[in-house]
Amino acid sequence: MTMTEQITTLEATWLSVSEFTQVAGLRQTDVVALVEVGVLKPIGQTQSDWSFDSEAMTLARRLRRIREDLELDLDVHALALGFRLLERISELESALNRAQVIQLQVRG
Repeated sequence: MTMTEQITTLEATWLSVSEFTQVAGLRQTDVVALVEVGVLKPIGQTQSDWSFDSEAMTLARRLRRIREDLELDLDVHALALGFRLLERISELESALNRAQVIQLQVRG
């Protein structure tokens, strides 16, 4: 199976906790903690019923890359905080870009 086929399959699939941890490259305790702090949002009421979609997979991989890039074994709470800060920076950059486009349109 090619990488594209794997990604397509993942996008159409909901993964269990054990499948998710394996594919995302995160420890199960980290996944549970990320759910507890609200970073990951699975469907299902109990941990044994949790399922994760492709959006959660993308997020988990980003978190893993942050941890690996910093070469630190960050506490999951610190990792979640760092991720939220990066998300906020991205939101602010997008808002700034939109404001600059509007300003150029008004001047033009």
